[in-house]
Amino acid sequence: MSRNKKMNKMQLKGYKRLDGRVGFRNYVLVVPLTGCNMEVARRIAAAVPGATCIGHPNGCDLQMDDFALFGNILEHFVTHPNVGAVLFLAMGCAASLSLNLPARAVAGGRLCKTLNVVQSGTTRTVEAGVKIVQEMVEELSGVKREPVEFSALVIGTKCGASDANSFAYCHPVVGRACDLLVEKQATVVLAENCELVGGADNLSQRAGTPEIGAKIREMAENVNRGWKNRFGISYEDFALKNTNRQAYIQRSLEHAAKAGSTPFRGFFDMSEVVHGPGLVILDTPNTDLESVTCIAAAGCNVTLFTTGRGTPIGSPASITIKITATERTFINMEENIDICVAGVIDGKETIEQAAERVVETIIKSANGELTKAERLGHWEVAMPIRGVTY
Repeated sequence: MSRNKKMNKMQLKGYKRLDGRVGFRNYVLVVPLTGCNMEVARRIAAAVPGATCIGHPNGCDLQMDDFALFGNILEHFVTHPNVGAVLFLAMGCAASLSLNLPARAVAGGRLCKTLNVVQSGTTRTVEAGVKIVQEMVEELSGVKREPVEFSALVIGTKCGASDANSFAYCHPVVGRACDLLVEKQATVVLAENCELVGGADNLSQRAGTPEIGAKIREMAENVNRGWKNRFGISYEDFALKNTNRQAYIQRSLEHAAKAGSTPFRGFFDMSEVVHGPGLVILDTPNTDLESVTCIAAAGCNVTLFTTGRGTPIGSPASITIKITATERTFINMEENIDICVAGVIDGKETIEQAAERVVETIIKSANGELTKAERLGHWEVAMPIRGVTY
């Protein structure tokens, strides 16, 4: 059967949200409004299948643009298309109370309740929280999925603990899968600003408009300037200490290859929700936890995470599918990694065939099949701080 015929026979079913976006999960998200409640939130979510939590350490003493960024990211999580209900954990002193997040969650059509930890203490709050979350899960279980188009997919791409096989085999496979989905009007997101610096000039030539091209080059300039101001050396000069310019540019383009080869149709800051269709860039830090946090907050309902040496990372909001081309890594971390494309290395599978497997896994996962990270309860989150993390 041809690729197009096979994809046309695959149907997506999801949950339509008030803002027009589509979720493929109905998670109950437990959100501490301050990091002091992080452990309480984790205990509640861990006790109820179908619940997740944002285990962040923030909420107080963030200033100016960092507090605004924190507020934006939290708001985008509680209104994420994969989230159907939210339980907030408050403390009377939390600065984030001013963000009025419960009202925003309700306005977005989510079930919502709030508990104040200082009124009950840990044990009683956990008991009350578990009961509330169980009731929310039960209520959401009655919500039926509806058929949706491929345009409902917003696919984040991320790499971490990469090896030579990642660049030579895994990224071309995942990039081809992304191209197939873009053909079907899905949105694909390329993140990790530092990794794109070396190839910024080349990547800007793929921009759909001059404005997008200018933003790609500006992103690279901002990273270099930020490094220079903080460390006394630009990111590019630091990278060139250990390699030559041609190899540096090539490695950057190999990083970008995991998101495919289509033109860039948009450019977004890490505080924004992305929209498509097509391939877009999200200006996020490089570090794995911060990057996947920003990718989820940007509204990606699925994240493709490629790895060479392995990683256990998941997300409390974005369905995370981990992919490797290194067979030993897959054997060592089979409970964590969803797809192995090592067959491409020895010719047992073509890039096209492996890409089709990736697309099939995305569709199965979107339709309800749990990923390895979901089964293990991996909900990693780290809030970025502007000008500090890259």
